[in-house]
Amino acid sequence: MPLTMYRAIVGTLTGLFIAACVLSAAAGFHYAYASTDEGAREILKKADLSRSPWSDFTMKSILNFKRRGTPVEETYRVYVKDHTKTLVGFLNPVKQRGNLLLMIGDNLWYYVKDTRRPIRITPIQKLSGGASYGDISRLSWSEDYDPVITGKEEIEIGEVSYPCIHLELTARSKGATYHRISLYVEEGTFFPRKADVYLRSGVHMKTLYYTVFKKLYGKFFNSEVVFVDHMSNDMITTLKYDEIEPRELPDRYFLRTQLSTLYGEVIK
Repeated sequence: MPLTMYRAIVGTLTGLFIAACVLSAAAGFHYAYASTDEGAREILKKADLSRSPWSDFTMKSILNFKRRGTPVEETYRVYVKDHTKTLVGFLNPVKQRGNLLLMIGDNLWYYVKDTRRPIRITPIQKLSGGASYGDISRLSWSEDYDPVITGKEEIEIGEVSYPCIHLELTARSKGATYHRISLYVEEGTFFPRKADVYLRSGVHMKTLYYTVFKKLYGKFFNSEVVFVDHMSNDMITTLKYDEIEPRELPDRYFLRTQLSTLYGEVIK
């Protein structure tokens, strides 16, 4: 075989081998990073842990926003049981003090103090500022959404850049606050960093930034969320959590029939 022909054949085979290696590596990367539903669900569960690290706990929630240019602060007492049941007591403004929200499964009830019975509401209804009722009463994505990994993306919050896994979440339960969420979960920590939330119509409703994480009782907890409400001229609302205390909570806090009896215990 002539030397020139031999070199040509070797060069061609070498090129094919390198190309095969590159394709194999790319396929392996895609499989490891973005192929399995189980992997997406595991990432979503880890992201949930920083929002609800303990089975039972209580905390104070503070909403800050501006209403017609005037700063407004509203406060709530939140009780979480088994990660999925939530009781919210309204503390301030005074005219709403004693009102309660109860979230169990797909059901959300609003109880007005000194009335006979709670009424059913939907999680997406506006609470105050840019926050919906579900934003303060629903702290678990895993129960409500089916996730799919779509890739990686750098997310900038302020002057800090975070390498994130991009999950697309589609609502599967009636208790889900939003129809669809583009969620960005930081690699390594699995902290949620950003969520773009959409209505069923496809309208981009809000962007949420998860800005502060604190280590409390040996676990990391997301203690601040910033909402940008795109349907209200990009109004900014900040939700902060304080007075966080893991403790076992009584079952009767989470019974719809008991709401009228809880004022003295949960409004603190």
